[in-house]
Amino acid sequence: MIRDTSLGEIIAFVTVARLGSFALAADELLVTQSALSKRIKKLEDSIGAPLLDRTTRSVAVSTLGREFLPKAKRIIEDYNRSLNDMSELVKVRKGIVTLSCNMTLSDTLLPEIIDRFKTTYPNIRVRVHEDSSPQALERVLSGQSELAFGTLGESHPELDFEQLIDDRFVIACHKSHPLATATSTTWEEVKNQNFILLRPESGTRKLLHRHLGALYDVLSNDIQVGHFHSQLSLVARGIGIAATPSLIRLSRRDLEIAIIPISEPTISRKLGILTYKGRALSPAAEKLREVAASVMQGADG
Repeated sequence: MIRDTSLGEIIAFVTVARLGSFALAADELLVTQSALSKRIKKLEDSIGAPLLDRTTRSVAVSTLGREFLPKAKRIIEDYNRSLNDMSELVKVRKGIVTLSCNMTLSDTLLPEIIDRFKTTYPNIRVRVHEDSSPQALERVLSGQSELAFGTLGESHPELDFEQLIDDRFVIACHKSHPLATATSTTWEEVKNQNFILLRPESGTRKLLHRHLGALYDVLSNDIQVGHFHSQLSLVARGIGIAATPSLIRLSRRDLEIAIIPISEPTISRKLGILTYKGRALSPAAEKLREVAASVMQGADG
């Protein structure tokens, strides 16, 4: 069995082979000739044959040594390249970041986050999973994503949540709707309006029901859809109104929609950055987190 061979022994052999002298190689490597000879001897013992032919006046690479020399050089080159790659990663000049993002943030703030990040760190690759917030959470827990942008819901013992946005619910209606000119409204005032609701399994719908209770049960449910985009598209046709998080307005600036604050009660959902508790982010992921935090904080309110 070949024993463990150190990189220093391989460097010693390559240096002697290049310079053709133990004395010159020892000077270059800043070691004594005795120490250099021991390194070469250990390498030869490990391989089981001499790599250098020595005489009292000269040293030359043996036949086996000539076969091993290009492999030894490649080992050193690969080692140096690996160290350089790691240095680049630490300096955030290279690397890859995988993140998960809920649909709201994917449609609204994610483009700005990625744009700012890539402007500063153009050589870092970014991989995005567009998920629901529960799916994004699971990707962080499983290690598929280093971080996630979304909502947490209930606290989780293995996750850290950095809250950055208090996304308040508003009423969205067509600009020709009687509500469009209102500066604010209440749930009691709009309960008889024609609501376009999300499907019962929607986390957003469950949040509203949890806060409104029986008041939510009296809202019309003739039309139910699965996504905010469908909800707002129907609102823009004047078919009904919708209760949506305020941030959604950024995703459909093209639509003729008015946004009205609603209270009694005021309902909001918390958005931010999810990471695995106690697990350090890679340097690249940490920089992305900083950029995302800056963008989200700027969007709050």
